[in-house]
Amino acid sequence: MSDGRPLPRSPEAEAAVLGALLLDNAHYQAAAGCIAAADFSLDSHRRIFARIGDLLGRERAADIVTLSEELRRTGEIAAVGGVAYLCSLTEGLPRRVSIGEYLRIVKEKSLLRQTISAADRVAASAAEQINAPEVVLAQAEAVFHGIAGQAATTGLESVAAFLQEAYPRIDSIFERSARQAGIASGFAALDALTAGFQPREMAIIGARPSIGKTALACNIAAHAALAGKTVAFFSLEMPKRALIDRICCARSRVSLEDHRHGRLTPCQKGYFLQSLGDLAAAPLYIDDQPEQTPLVMEAKAARLKSQAGLDLILIDYLGLVRPETRRNYENREQAIAGVSRAIKAMAKRLEAPVVLLAQLNRELHKRADKRPILSDLRESGAIEQDADLVLFLHREEYYNRDDPSLAGQGEIIVAKARNGPLGTVHLHYDAQTCRFSNPGE
Repeated sequence: MSDGRPLPRSPEAEAAVLGALLLDNAHYQAAAGCIAAADFSLDSHRRIFARIGDLLGRERAADIVTLSEELRRTGEIAAVGGVAYLCSLTEGLPRRVSIGEYLRIVKEKSLLRQTISAADRVAASAAEQINAPEVVLAQAEAVFHGIAGQAATTGLESVAAFLQEAYPRIDSIFERSARQAGIASGFAALDALTAGFQPREMAIIGARPSIGKTALACNIAAHAALAGKTVAFFSLEMPKRALIDRICCARSRVSLEDHRHGRLTPCQKGYFLQSLGDLAAAPLYIDDQPEQTPLVMEAKAARLKSQAGLDLILIDYLGLVRPETRRNYENREQAIAGVSRAIKAMAKRLEAPVVLLAQLNRELHKRADKRPILSDLRESGAIEQDADLVLFLHREEYYNRDDPSLAGQGEIIVAKARNGPLGTVHLHYDAQTCRFSNPGE
């Protein structure tokens, strides 16, 4: 530590854990569910724990003899103190050892060390004065939130225990279906197909530029917020006022262009102001800071969840999310993959659906059929792999503007649904008001 005090650690508890594993390999399941090799303070203990795991993973016994041979094979026997140190790990331990208390000590010391290390990084970041204070604070909040999450891990749970908590009355199983649990998009056919946006899942809305990704996201955000759901909208491209103007024009069905140029009639102004008042009373939160990292956005969303709840997160858009600076990526594809994994993890940790907008690559324009397919997801196949739901926004009118029969026609193509069917949903799009709607509305 910077003040000269030693870091929290308990080499005795660590040695007791390793000794218990060598005495009874059956303890490994409990240990692996609680700690990882990185939780040991000593490098030799990290190496020993990892090699025990390797042996058991290959369905081989892990004892003094087999472990020493494995360490010789990997060239680590000297680094761990030799066979004599391995033998010392089991000295003084009872044949029937209770490993739980040792694991608790090891994990607690690890969490304290991680907290100190994180605090040092935050202090260094603040001292450098490169980032704005709110960015440093958001990064700190995200890091500490991740450490705290390790202290609240849960293991396997019986179905009986889960049902007792989730369904206190048996008839509530029928009162609350999975379809009702999702966040509705506001488009009846899409919600019928997907059951809404589900907690802990990442949904991708992909399209080429100018097709209407942001307009669709605004429609979804407004519908959810006006239904009483708490919505966090991270707009990395468009400022708050522009988003609010779009939402209110769509809700009041007035031309965005006329609103920008002050050409609204008194009646249209009344509709717009009514929409603005409705939106002001809705739990919609917008953050328009550019180039945010997943950790910063997660910290802000976690803070909102603790203060007002959190039902839905929208991010516009993937290409503008900044990878974590502490990692060095070899190319753009790896960076996008890292961002995608981080946002998927955000959805799981915050237990809320994340709707992530993404641009499709230019290969789409080279095909006679301009309908998007999964391979059109730009820059990384990891996006398709991480996503639970992939929706493509398509407007044939954009590619065939001379055909008046295509005016206003829009489609949402459900190209991937981890827990549901695929299909196509037809919508109407009014470019003047930036409004997507169900056909006939």
